[in-house]
Amino acid sequence: MKVQLRKQLRARRRALSAADYRLRSESAAKAITGRPMFAAGKRVAVYLPFDRETDTAALIRAARRRGVRIYVPVVSDRRHRRLRFYPFDGRTHRGAFGIAVPQRMARPIAPRWLDLIVIPLVGIDAQGRRLGMGGGFYDRALDFRRWRRRWHGPHLVGLAFDCQRTDSSFAEPWDVRLDSLATESGLHHFSEGSP
Repeated sequence: MKVQLRKQLRARRRALSAADYRLRSESAAKAITGRPMFAAGKRVAVYLPFDRETDTAALIRAARRRGVRIYVPVVSDRRHRRLRFYPFDGRTHRGAFGIAVPQRMARPIAPRWLDLIVIPLVGIDAQGRRLGMGGGFYDRALDFRRWRRRWHGPHLVGLAFDCQRTDSSFAEPWDVRLDSLATESGLHHFSEGSP
């Protein structure tokens, strides 16, 4: 069922025209850049888009203007499904799965020390459970959040298009819930008590 749902949702975002894709991506980015969590000195992880994921170029430009410290996720170990977060200076080359990665790999930061992580997704349900590409890289990197009682940082924001919302049930026990979702229609916060 997840395989079929992924196909449907990926087809929806691929069906957007180039102009519509760009416009919706910029609107979704604005939903994040207007928030206090996106401010000078903050450590923010932003993915580099792949397979028509919502474009993060506007987020990266805004981060540079405001003095936000930018990090990007990099697959550091495919076999064990590990992600590491590296500082980003703008220059890239192709990494695992053909995804752009920083050309210069400076010292990575542990995800728990980031203030905000902007996460790509294929689909999302009403409780903030994310359907990714199926590798489990983010779930593994952010697993520490499931075991904390008080502080759950960093803040996790999914970046997507409204057409990626779904009513389908697909969540697994190990899935890490998002705190918020930014789309072209604004920023939606998920309640703490949602299952």
